[in-house]
Amino acid sequence: MLYETIPLSVPGAEEPALLAAYVPESFPELGMDRRRPALIICPGGGYQFRSDREGEPVALRFAGLGYAAFLLQYSVAPQARWPVPQRQLLAAIDHVRTHAERYHINPRAVIPMGFSAGGHLAGCAATMWNKPEVYRALKKKSHAFRPDGAVLCYPVVSSGDHAHQDSFVNLLGDRCDELLETVSLEKRVTRRTPPMFLWHTADDTTVPMENSLLLDKALTARGVEHELRIYPHGSHGQSLADRTVFAPDQMHKLSVSCAVWVAHCDAWLQLHFGNSSVDVEEVNVP
Repeated sequence: MLYETIPLSVPGAEEPALLAAYVPESFPELGMDRRRPALIICPGGGYQFRSDREGEPVALRFAGLGYAAFLLQYSVAPQARWPVPQRQLLAAIDHVRTHAERYHINPRAVIPMGFSAGGHLAGCAATMWNKPEVYRALKKKSHAFRPDGAVLCYPVVSSGDHAHQDSFVNLLGDRCDELLETVSLEKRVTRRTPPMFLWHTADDTTVPMENSLLLDKALTARGVEHELRIYPHGSHGQSLADRTVFAPDQMHKLSVSCAVWVAHCDAWLQLHFGNSSVDVEEVNVP
């Protein structure tokens, strides 16, 4: 496995974001020309912290399934406000795609995967990759930053009636009232939004499942291919929903019934991005 940490500096950030790569090696028995999809994992934490439970364990699981996994330690409040974390994710997408040869990845399969507020961040990349306020400071054309898909896990989506208010306060700070509608993802979907896999639990009381339902409705209305899974039980923050992401005294919070999301997500990713025979030289990498 190739493991390295890459600092990503973007305008407006006090410190670089850190992008940790967990990339399986290629070897003859699997095919030296294998090109894997790349997942950029964005942990949740209400834009106030980053949950370790939604970081490295997820990267290792998906690396074990054959993906090139990258863990983004994006900046959070109070040091960082909109659009700094969003720029950091776009910079991560560009870095991974630009270095497709090094990481043995398919540059047409670069997919952010976010949890809770990290799901909002991944959703911002999917719906606002071409928003001038976000991308222009990065000094490349917007198509360099468009993700090829997105995976949103119990995501913060709407700034309306079902909002997780703390996430928006932490992201927007003093501009909260001004920008609330701008960062409500269901209002940013267009026909150029890439495919999405969404999942939520029906009894999530922290970020209600209506967030995913609103995004599902918006994606359907604009003809964007997507899959939504609603699992019946599970408190917020399930991550992988197995023993690897809960402390011994927190096992009572584990909802085994939604752990199947990993298999469902893997199947969706393989359906859309499973071609491992891409010739990188034929791909127009920005």
